[in-house]
Amino acid sequence: MDTDDIWNSLFGGSFESAIKRMEKMFSDPENMGENVRTYGYTAYMDSDGNRHVSEFGNLAEDHRTSCGMVGEPLADVSFEGEAVRAVVEIPGVSKEDIVLEGTKNTLSVSVDTEHKTFAKVLALPCDVDPGSAKAEYNNGILEVTLTPITPIDPKKRINVG
Repeated sequence: MDTDDIWNSLFGGSFESAIKRMEKMFSDPENMGENVRTYGYTAYMDSDGNRHVSEFGNLAEDHRTSCGMVGEPLADVSFEGEAVRAVVEIPGVSKEDIVLEGTKNTLSVSVDTEHKTFAKVLALPCDVDPGSAKAEYNNGILEVTLTPITPIDPKKRINVG
């Protein structure tokens, strides 16, 4: 079976016809259909070390939370030296809107405002002292630093048989 036969059986048409349909769809946004929506964030740091977050997409502000959906923000947790560090992207809110709760092995971040709703529970790489948490929010980026109370177990290579 050649490549065109495989493509035809999977997608119901030739590869060339799929390319033509995509070109038509992207050349005229009206052809994409009324239900196609795009929404997201772009985050970057400039040469002076300032973080910037901007939104993109065609989803109107009033539709972002009207369907009852809760966005899950991008997040990263790392063990850096003597601290556990969590970084969460939650742009477009004020720091007063952020609810941050910690246990010895999780960090919960949530925001529930009229225009933005975010929620995420982060698993931490080791047990931490929740009382040691230091949180900063700047330009849509939340950074939380916690002190470990137990060390991270060293990695052990496991052979695959």
